[in-house]
Amino acid sequence: MNYTEWPFVEARRIKDRLERLGKTNVVAQTGYGPSGLPHIGTFGEVARTSFVLKALEIIAPEIDRHLIAFSDDMDGLREAPKNIPNREMVIEHLGKPLTSVPDPFGEEKSFAHNMNRKLQEFLDSFGFEYDFASSTAKYAEGAFNDGLKRVMNNNQKIIELFTKTISEDKRAAWSPFFPVCENCGKIYSTRVTNHDTENYKVSYVCDSSLEGKYTACGHTGEVSIFDGALKLGWKVDWALRWFSLGVDYEMHGEDLMESGRLSKKLVRVIGGKPPELFKYELFLDDEGKKISKKIGNGVSIDQWLSYGPVDSLLYFMYIKPQQTKKMGLPLLPKIIDQYLELVAKYDGETVDSPVTFITRLSKGAHAVSMGMGDKVVNYSMIYNLVLALNETDPAIVREYLLKYQPKIAENMEYFDQLIAEVLKYYKEVYLASKVDEEPVRDYDEAISAFCEELEKLKNSGEKPEADVIQNMSFRAAKERGINMKEWFKTLYLVFLKQSSGPKIGSFVVLLGLEKSIERLKTHMEKVSTK
Repeated sequence: MNYTEWPFVEARRIKDRLERLGKTNVVAQTGYGPSGLPHIGTFGEVARTSFVLKALEIIAPEIDRHLIAFSDDMDGLREAPKNIPNREMVIEHLGKPLTSVPDPFGEEKSFAHNMNRKLQEFLDSFGFEYDFASSTAKYAEGAFNDGLKRVMNNNQKIIELFTKTISEDKRAAWSPFFPVCENCGKIYSTRVTNHDTENYKVSYVCDSSLEGKYTACGHTGEVSIFDGALKLGWKVDWALRWFSLGVDYEMHGEDLMESGRLSKKLVRVIGGKPPELFKYELFLDDEGKKISKKIGNGVSIDQWLSYGPVDSLLYFMYIKPQQTKKMGLPLLPKIIDQYLELVAKYDGETVDSPVTFITRLSKGAHAVSMGMGDKVVNYSMIYNLVLALNETDPAIVREYLLKYQPKIAENMEYFDQLIAEVLKYYKEVYLASKVDEEPVRDYDEAISAFCEELEKLKNSGEKPEADVIQNMSFRAAKERGINMKEWFKTLYLVFLKQSSGPKIGSFVVLLGLEKSIERLKTHMEKVSTK
């Protein structure tokens, strides 16, 4: 089958690579920097790589698949996070490998051990299949020794390649090796002074302080390049991992394009094959600014999962990974709606669909196609119902939804979760920034006419149809020469206290004729008393 969804395209690239190399298994890698908690970027990289491996499973089930979640925990800590306890204690250990920095939480052997545990708990909570790998452990156990030997054997070539990419004033002192100072334990304060290529050792001096962060101790020494006495600098280290772990596939952000190009050259120098790389775009907040952990803009993974289901987050990671996408709390309802409407149209069988991948990765209750027809219950519908009812009792919200679309009872666990998430969003996002806007009185006559039409429909005993009610609202305005945009804005303000919303016909059916008539009459009574 010629599947066209992007994970299948990537899976075919991997399959072609394995055929060229005569391999029967694939190793994919994702990277994590344990200087802070796992974040939405960590989730996205693992999720997208998992999509690709699921596609490979479909088109080539005979290929063994392995995903390595690699922690760069031998990197030095340059700055203490502001949101940790015992921060002053951590500051005293700046410049040391993360696995040598004491755990400020007092729970693990080191700061990195704590963050690594949280990473694994984080990935496990979503049901991802992966093997965890620690940089510190790989260096110490000798897993990188062969690669390190090759780096030393090709030291001059690597220096020539790398120094072309840095400023002239840094070229003379640059080395691919970063020894850990045997005296103070820091890694970023050391400078290599000699490469002993025969004995595979380097000499160093600890003399590179970083003002306001850490101070070099002045120690001089000589260490073996093997078994964890040092690590390689970034880019060379990336190439080392590809070579030593046999990595076939890895994703990276747009910000690592140049690093990826150089690391591909470096891995060839040491006799390895560069993996297939896939560049994904970074996220923007709802105002179009690049998301930054320091600024704290955008949406954190905790926020998303407080206000929306995990399968909607998987969907967001799935769609158009190579296009810049906005994410922010005001955009969440729309993103979740897109996913729920996609699932509602899904036939339950088509393999070449985002739904295939998202449902395969979703752990616990998730959206399923239930043949809702044109009465799809989505996030915005529940949110608008809560706004109109001014109601935070989930049982009452559920009762309205079941009356509107009885089929949701087939997946009530999921919709109960969705109701709870909408109510949390309503309380913490909407009410926190609520600014009521009163509807104009210019269209009272049309509102009264629309109300009368609804009362006639109610008294007739006929089943309310969204299209019929939509036409009623349209006719009430048209007969009076009212601008449609202004008319519907007024109705939204009457029903929802906001200037936009769903189709009025569908919304009245959801809210019910009795409650809708009551809302219109309440508005008219307010007007008449002014």
